[in-house]
Amino acid sequence: MKKNRRDITQILKKDRIIAQLRRYVYLETFILIGVFLIVGYLLSPDDICFVKQNIPYLLIILSIITLFHGFESGMLAIGLIAIAMWFFYDHFPYSAFLTNLLMVMIFSEFHYFWTKQIKELKTNNDYVSIKLNELANAFYSLKISHDQLEKNYVSKPMSIRSAIEEILYIEKDVPEKEKKYFRNFLDFLEKSFNMQSGFILYQNQKNESEYLTTENTLVCYSSLSKEHELSKIFQEYLVDKAINFKQIIYISDDEGNPALRKELENSEFLAAIPIIYNNKILAMLIIEKMPFIAFNKENLISISILFEYLIISTLKEDFLHADNALSFIQDKDFRYEYIRMKLFYDKYKVDSTFMVFKLDNELQSRKILDKAKSMLRSLDMLTYCNKNNRFFIIFLFPLNDKSAAIGFLNRLFSNIKNSKDKDFEYMIFKIKQKKLLTEYMEEDSNA
Repeated sequence: MKKNRRDITQILKKDRIIAQLRRYVYLETFILIGVFLIVGYLLSPDDICFVKQNIPYLLIILSIITLFHGFESGMLAIGLIAIAMWFFYDHFPYSAFLTNLLMVMIFSEFHYFWTKQIKELKTNNDYVSIKLNELANAFYSLKISHDQLEKNYVSKPMSIRSAIEEILYIEKDVPEKEKKYFRNFLDFLEKSFNMQSGFILYQNQKNESEYLTTENTLVCYSSLSKEHELSKIFQEYLVDKAINFKQIIYISDDEGNPALRKELENSEFLAAIPIIYNNKILAMLIIEKMPFIAFNKENLISISILFEYLIISTLKEDFLHADNALSFIQDKDFRYEYIRMKLFYDKYKVDSTFMVFKLDNELQSRKILDKAKSMLRSLDMLTYCNKNNRFFIIFLFPLNDKSAAIGFLNRLFSNIKNSKDKDFEYMIFKIKQKKLLTEYMEEDSNA
């Protein structure tokens, strides 16, 4: 066991070193070009850049740097080459220099469009994964409500959702609100899953690090848990592995099932459950003590999903509290989705689309609302509101352009049988046109 732990620790250290090196792009470019010029000076002092050779060695290394790192690194590399050409050649090789400069600009253009396409696809994939994960958690919470809580509370049945809502029901101005959320959740785990002791590591809200570290981490202990030094917590094998691999790590038997093994009796913890959001570890639940009957895979999965559901819920409340966008809309889920799509647009320039129906007749608006709900795709959303004696149905098409809204509108019209119900006003807006959306909903308010 010790040998395996040492081997994995060495692998993790190597991965960290490689990740750190990749951050210093310009330094890497400088070193590569420097090594290239040193080799050129040793092998061919009169042709240090190999521009007179049959094989285009210079073009090869420039293409590797530019295609991998982009325009800035490519221009830095060609700049260093130009300096070398100026000092080490009797006559500056203008033809070779301009040819390589042109190729660097072509390579950088290819790198730009390629990375842009990758970012757009990654954004779309991440969003779909997040939505599927949220839906899976919501559905699974219903199963847990029947399977787990009814076992523990025969005389007092309750649902997971109501329990989470009670955990989250804390006044906004209460100091250390996030810590109180986690303390309530730990109490809930003690009552519902027989967890005897444990604690939660979570990031300081002002920190944007991808990993939990001793510098950015706060701790919330359960009622029966003993306090640990933060440095010793991160030295624990389970915690270190969970942080670096970003997945649940627990003590298990030879078949991979959770088990309290005799050879691991000296281990401080039984399981480490990290919560990942946008590839960032937001929090981690550490289970210290748990009866062997309750320590099983089903309970660990249930706890993990409930923990993630709690974190997402706290994120949603924080986003809504920090951003008062579309405050006239009462639907918090819709507002939260808009905030998230706006963040995607600001970061990756991936657009989303609003479509707004404006109606004067409440009966007509209700009929169209019911019809539209039955036609929505899984990721699309709508909400309904009454403003200035007008009735509005607002659609959000995440990560889709105007064509998606027009396609939905055409399908809706084809499913509405009464021609009178098709008579209403509508507008389509991009995600960044929040001001225009607000003005559209407020116009003619005095008419």
